[in-house]
Amino acid sequence: MPGTGSKSLVLTIKKMKKPILVLALFFTTVYTLNAQESTAPSKSKFGVTLSTNLFGLDDDLSSVDVGGGFYYSIQLNKRISLYSELDGSTRNFGNQAIMPGLSGEFTTGNVAFYFGPMFDIGKEMNIGLGIVENYLFNSELETKTSTKDISAETNNYSSLYFDFRHQFGNKFGLGTRYEWGLNSIFKNVDRKVSTISFNLFLPLGGNRNQEKEE
Repeated sequence: MPGTGSKSLVLTIKKMKKPILVLALFFTTVYTLNAQESTAPSKSKFGVTLSTNLFGLDDDLSSVDVGGGFYYSIQLNKRISLYSELDGSTRNFGNQAIMPGLSGEFTTGNVAFYFGPMFDIGKEMNIGLGIVENYLFNSELETKTSTKDISAETNNYSSLYFDFRHQFGNKFGLGTRYEWGLNSIFKNVDRKVSTISFNLFLPLGGNRNQEKEE
């Protein structure tokens, strides 16, 4: 039906408005903080992150995907930094009942924005916690007979996260992170997403004030 494709496109555009604004805010913040670095005593770090994620609904961590993105942090004092990260991935949740009478293999694109404080606990180790805003796109349900766009049946959702990482000098960092979903990913069924991820952090730059001091 001609109207079906148009309706799906409109729903996708509506869902992507907020992620685009978050993306713009993320890079505007990075640019602003980076521009202020020459006069401010704060030290910043930025780079790329790669992750392997175990995820599922209602603590059933039975699915795996890989993701990647960018991170940026600015040091507020000797022990505390403000951390942000933008990641993207495609997630396959396997067979799910998204509403009474409708089930199948559920897949969706996911863009996640992380924001919160990070604490230096010594010996190049850090712990962090904060909020994650997850934005979905291209949400589909594959049944035995067809593949259906179900963007209208899904929600963007928020999570809390806690992570631990170890930095190996300026070369790379390794970490693990747990995320608790706060609201349902579906509109008609209460199902929350949980995630455990194993992360590789590769710095691309930053610490310019520190380099000048040395």
